[in-house]
Amino acid sequence: MFVLGLFTCIVLSAFSAQAKVVPSFDECKGFFYKDTEPEGLDQNAKKICQMLDYDNYYYASLYSVHHRIPLYSAYIFDPDCSNTAGKTENWHIEPQISQPESQTDHMVNERDSDENIIKRYQAISSDYSNSGYDRGLLNPNSFHCEEGRKATFTLTNVAPIDASFNHIHWKNWENALRSFLRSKLDSDGGSAAVYTVTGTVPGDDARIPQRGTSEDPERVTVPSHIWTAVCYKHQLNDSKSFSFGYVGKNQPEGDISLMRVSDLDDQLSRLYSELLKTPQLIRIFVDNCFDDSKTLNEIQGVFDKLINLPANQGDQMATDEQNMSQTLKRVVRSSQHTHFTISGYSCRKNHPCGTYRKDYYWCWTGYGMFFDGWDYCSPALNGSRAKNGQYCQSNYACSTYGKGYKWCYTEGGSNDMCCTSDDCHSAVNDKTCWKNHPCGFYGYNYLWCYTNDNGSWEYCCKDCGQ
Repeated sequence: MFVLGLFTCIVLSAFSAQAKVVPSFDECKGFFYKDTEPEGLDQNAKKICQMLDYDNYYYASLYSVHHRIPLYSAYIFDPDCSNTAGKTENWHIEPQISQPESQTDHMVNERDSDENIIKRYQAISSDYSNSGYDRGLLNPNSFHCEEGRKATFTLTNVAPIDASFNHIHWKNWENALRSFLRSKLDSDGGSAAVYTVTGTVPGDDARIPQRGTSEDPERVTVPSHIWTAVCYKHQLNDSKSFSFGYVGKNQPEGDISLMRVSDLDDQLSRLYSELLKTPQLIRIFVDNCFDDSKTLNEIQGVFDKLINLPANQGDQMATDEQNMSQTLKRVVRSSQHTHFTISGYSCRKNHPCGTYRKDYYWCWTGYGMFFDGWDYCSPALNGSRAKNGQYCQSNYACSTYGKGYKWCYTEGGSNDMCCTSDDCHSAVNDKTCWKNHPCGFYGYNYLWCYTNDNGSWEYCCKDCGQ
């Protein structure tokens, strides 16, 4: 990985930390393939070289003041970072968008800003409250390390994205993309750079906050589509360079399609032409970055496998089986409980529900003819928590007690429905949160989660959402 690390250092050191909202991307052009920004998008939008506390530039964004969302963020994938998505309560804004005369030329904490001034030309966090939409990151924080990860949490890098689409479908594609790129970079010895652009297509029929929920409604445009374009540029051998893209409708169903960059350009041009009622010509990468149908077919096959398997597919089930005895020593839950999976199967008696080196709960369910069965699950711990966020009383564990659902008296003296465990994927009624949608508020005033990828949901008990 030395060559890639050296390349990244050269790119970052070449950026002059002088301006944030800039007249051109010259100061942070290294985030674009051949130092060239996408063509055909709103030329009146604000160009931002994203910087945190007078530090290095971490990526570039084109921000639409009219729609109060970014049209795209351009960034370089860092394979050495943890693939665990982060979360924060410290969201940032860009003062120079709302106050061009501001001497602060880097993003600042939203809490330290005057909301009435900032909201004139950009979105604020309260716009997303009770809207049903996530603050969806275009430049994903899991693609970066340390300060670079913190720099992604700015409202100039987010757009309203449907919660189901964001936490299930789009996240699956981000996981697949990360796994695919990391594998390619490893096989090429790090002798490549990955230029990535993730963007939006502003919609024309939905805005937040909705009327009746805010004194200043319909300020932020909800995108109709979210898209990503990838340019993999080998530094030594162009025959190993390639590109591809994918685009999905910002809807719960998660209709996402992989395609050539040239086809993505054509689709974006059509969508923007329909939006603006005038012909548009969009080009994401100059010369389309080694656009090739044969390579796309190979990539499609890889993505089909990655997306239909759990995240972190590199771990083989056989390896998990070999390490089971060691892992079970660290699993702090009672094996006397019968654990059930999200499909209703029982876990094996010798393999209770656990993480087993994954970032989700699962267990072996039985013995198949060709391979052993497994499923997602949620552990049943001795302790339990109610959906009001309080723990059940120690002498009043979660149970039905004559009712048609499980409930308990809580430490605060009240009673409520409860989850049988204190973890991020346990829901009421013995349900399990979907692996990519842990329990959280997600814009509502109660804890909930999706329990599958078809939009089914349930109340849950522990806030672990982003």
